[in-house]
Amino acid sequence: MTQKKMTAPVLAHRDGREKEHWMVLTTILPLLRAAVKFAATMLAVYLLAAVAALNIPALIGAMLVLNALLGLWFALEEVPV
Repeated sequence: MTQKKMTAPVLAHRDGREKEHWMVLTTILPLLRAAVKFAATMLAVYLLAAVAALNIPALIGAMLVLNALLGLWFALEEVPV
């Protein structure tokens, strides 16, 4: 008697489809994108103020945080809704 073997539920769904993690967040994703864009814009304004005041520690900190925010921004732009 031959039986059809199933893959482990950890590896794949029982019907063969792969799990989409971002499909659950379709309502939250546009709000998250807007929040990241707003934070990046405000941080750019802070960065300009740090340059104007010649505040080197604030300038370095703002550059590091802005780099992380822009990475998150571009990562969110690649996610299809």
